Amino acid sequence: MTGAWGETMTGFSRALDALSNGLAALGRLVLLITMLHVTLDVILRFAFNRPLTGTVEISSYYYMLAVVFLPLAAVELRNGHIAVEIVAQHLSEAVQRALIGVVCLLSAVFYALLTWRTGLEAIEKMHVGERYSSSMELAIWPPRFLLPLGCGLLTLVLVVKGLRLLGGDSRPLAVAQDEHFQE
Repeated sequence: MTGAWGETMTGFSRALDALSNGLAALGRLVLLITMLHVTLDVILRFAFNRPLTGTVEISSYYYMLAVVFLPLAAVELRNGHIAVEIVAQHLSEAVQRALIGVVCLLSAVFYALLTWRTGLEAIEKMHVGERYSSSMELAIWPPRFLLPLGCGLLTLVLVVKGLRLLGGDSRPLAVAQDEHFQE
């Protein structure tokens, strides 16, 4: 991609890369917190017969949503999602690039709808103050916003990736697991 359009896409790609990597880092931090929380609960339960209240609920309603949805865009930037290439591997690079570009844009439509729907659901649950009551009273509406956040960012990544591929830029396909999407 050349010209003003290419520069705009590259700048936007860099911003998406930084935001995606930041959310993925936050997801990794939440995974570490989950591990520490559950480990402390097990130690307290078996060593002192004093388990932490709400460990299962907090892990299920808060931690797991963050671990799953925050890194979605970063995984896409690194081409880390599962791909089955039975036919595509036998096509030319240009055809593969166009095919993947179209699939990215179609996937973006799906994730945009998912973002919209989960966003509406999160807002509705926020207004009613959704709570879970068992061993503790727990507001469970806040982590509902992680779904539209993760899916929305994935939507933007897919649109940019699809447009770059359809514009002839094959760099999004060559990104290694440990590299960034920037260049």
